[in-house]
Amino acid sequence: MHPPPPAAAAAMDFSQNSLFGYMEDLQELTIIERPVRRSLKTPEEIERLTVDEDLSDIERAVYLLSAGQDIQGTSVIANLPFLMRQNPAETLRRVLPKVRNHVIISMELSLRSPFYIQLQ
Repeated sequence: MHPPPPAAAAAMDFSQNSLFGYMEDLQELTIIERPVRRSLKTPEEIERLTVDEDLSDIERAVYLLSAGQDIQGTSVIANLPFLMRQNPAETLRRVLPKVRNHVIISMELSLRSPFYIQLQ
C-alpha cells in the first residue's frame, strides 16, 4: 500500500494557463549579458606553458626547471622519485643540479619578501 499523496501535490495546477504564468515569471528574470572567457589562460600564457610532447621525461624536467613557471618546477620536484626509478644516472647528472638552482632561487625570492624584510 502506498501512502496518500501530500495535500500540496494534490493542489498543484499543471494546466496550460498555470505553466504559462510560470514562464512569464521566468522571463522577467533577465541575465546580464557579459562576455564569457572560454579559458582561464590567454593564448600567450598557454603557449608559455606548452612543452614539446617529444621530449623525454628527463629533457622535460630540465626544460621546466630552466624555463618553466614555479609551479612547473615544483611539479618536477614532486616527481623526482619517479625520475630516479626511471633513469637514476641522468636524473642525478642533469635534473638534480637544476632542482638545486630552483630551490635556491625560490628561497632567495622568499627571503626578499616584504614580510621577511619587516622581521629584520
